[in-house]
Amino acid sequence: MWIRDSTNQIKPYLRFVNDDIELKDLIFGVIQVQATYLNYDPYANAFLKPCVVWESKYELDSIGHFFQLTNEYLKATGEYDRVFKSKVWTTAIPRIFKVLQTQMQDTWPSKQLKLPNIKVMNSKDPQPVLLEDGYRFRRQTDRPTETLGEYGIGGITKRCGLIRSAFRPSDDATTLPYLIPANALVSSQLKQLSEYVNLYLSKHPENDNTEFFDDLKNKAGKLSKTIKRAIFKHAVIDHPEFGRVFAYEVDCYGSHLIMDDANTPSLLSMPLFGFVATTDKIYQNTRKMILSEWNPWFFQSEFGKGIGSPHTGQNMIWPLSLLMQLQTTTSEAEVKEALLTVKKIANVTGGLMCESIDVNKPDKYTRPWFSWANSVAGETILQLKEKYSDL
Repeated sequence: MWIRDSTNQIKPYLRFVNDDIELKDLIFGVIQVQATYLNYDPYANAFLKPCVVWESKYELDSIGHFFQLTNEYLKATGEYDRVFKSKVWTTAIPRIFKVLQTQMQDTWPSKQLKLPNIKVMNSKDPQPVLLEDGYRFRRQTDRPTETLGEYGIGGITKRCGLIRSAFRPSDDATTLPYLIPANALVSSQLKQLSEYVNLYLSKHPENDNTEFFDDLKNKAGKLSKTIKRAIFKHAVIDHPEFGRVFAYEVDCYGSHLIMDDANTPSLLSMPLFGFVATTDKIYQNTRKMILSEWNPWFFQSEFGKGIGSPHTGQNMIWPLSLLMQLQTTTSEAEVKEALLTVKKIANVTGGLMCESIDVNKPDKYTRPWFSWANSVAGETILQLKEKYSDL
């Protein structure tokens, strides 16, 4: 169970949650399971039953997606008591914030950090992994994106208000550790969480955990603002063709990486989690850039065009990126074009969304059943039905 994927697989069903109590319980259960896992090891990205850390890749977006599912559940149901009185949820929060604060610090001087071990939660009361040793990740592999350089530290960063991410939502190692879409996701979700906690406190001023929630409200609100300021200070650059755009990754020493990846959070998807408006000038410039040959992971042919990922290589576009494109466009012509490509892909795969497909050889594709993309496809179609009913 990936924290990120499970959020995206279940999130589209929130629109029906108040019509089906079992569905509501299911989604709350996902939040509980995520909190249980993140409390045990907030650096891990994927787990196996019964409570095994399957992969300990630290991906900032995992934490962002945990907050996002919590926030969207609160928004859809209004069940603040259910979430905020959950011992599992409140126990996980301080450990998650410990990771965020640790990963905001300068790389140098670095402590001699211990390598994480895969641990099995095989007792009735498993003890959470220690966080004092920080994070390193190394493994034997012939793919450089599957391990981290500098003896497991990864890229070197300067403290600037952003949060490091060792890996991307594609599970590939970052080139420059301040991954901007992941920081944007965390910033927007912390802002919403702070607002929900404040609302909860206004309705329950004498709750049993007032000090905890006061602290959470203040920490979340302050950190959200710090990250957002840092993004606009360090990750907005002047592009020779498109003007002011968002970089995909930075290190706050002055280096920046221009690209976008199909996996979300992405630069393309930033309006969908509330970081910027779709009409924002910098976002629009960025959108034009990443949906063009200026993005090294944008591919096109007569079959279609879209954003791919270093995870699957040359010419492999992802339906997920097309779905993000459909959800963020204001152009009916773009809707028609992207939707046609989605339909072509579905015809090839038998009606479902795959992970990626070769734009030059459409009979070549990866993972014919990609649950995350299929959930987003359903959500996208419902949105298009509301926004472009004539199509």
